[in-house]
Amino acid sequence: MLFPLLFLFLAVNLCAFLFGQNELLNTVEFEVRSDKLSSPITIVQISDLHEKSFGPENSGLLEAVRSAKPDMIAVTGDMIFNSYTASPNLSYIEELAKGCAEIAPTFFVTGNHDRYHSQAVKKAFSQNGVTVLSGETIPVIIGGNRLIIGGIDDPDIDADSLERIDFPAGKDFCLLLAHRPGAFEQYAAAGAELVLCGHTHGGQIRLPWTKAIFYSDGGFFPEYSDGLYTLDGSSMVISMGLGSSVIPFRLFALPEVTVVHLLPEPAG
Repeated sequence: MLFPLLFLFLAVNLCAFLFGQNELLNTVEFEVRSDKLSSPITIVQISDLHEKSFGPENSGLLEAVRSAKPDMIAVTGDMIFNSYTASPNLSYIEELAKGCAEIAPTFFVTGNHDRYHSQAVKKAFSQNGVTVLSGETIPVIIGGNRLIIGGIDDPDIDADSLERIDFPAGKDFCLLLAHRPGAFEQYAAAGAELVLCGHTHGGQIRLPWTKAIFYSDGGFFPEYSDGLYTLDGSSMVISMGLGSSVIPFRLFALPEVTVVHLLPEPAG
């Protein structure tokens, strides 16, 4: 009798632990340095929400964003869970957009799951104070620094979006928002010094202390999983994102609020 009760106790606690992971918000921080910056900039990136909510009106998520004290916020796509839904619920996007815009200047690009409702998703962001980028670059002043921020639509929405990005050479720091990380070489060639991506979910289901085992267009043991990557003087940060797709469950890939600290390159 004791063994079955012990087994049941362990099974219940294991399930609670595994499913509880999907409700935890993990803040992950990275540093990127550049001699084009005169003062630090803190960027909070949120990605791949897939209609998930952390508290009423995403209050938990917004509090995590606010506590990082960002100078700007980047939202890198995949707001919708099922892209085939005839009429997706966009009220949570409006709430998130409004909340983010009240914290710091916020910028949005689409992801592949947004493709069938891309115009509605863009409208939900733009009407609530968020700058939507679709194959364009704009100059902005963030934290006392002049940046050129570019953003592209997911290629499922606009396959030519990246071709319209051509960062100018000069003293301004060039930041690109792009949902998918697989085109890092092209992003770097376009002049992006930092790229913020999502899409991978860090594999969504993986083993402890490992990178992604698989994600759709990355295949098995993909080159890009999550975290910080560098190439020819460019850096790319891949957020593991917040929600899930296909299977509404994450395993050892905690929902992530990504914080990137842009720092001036030390003299000498």
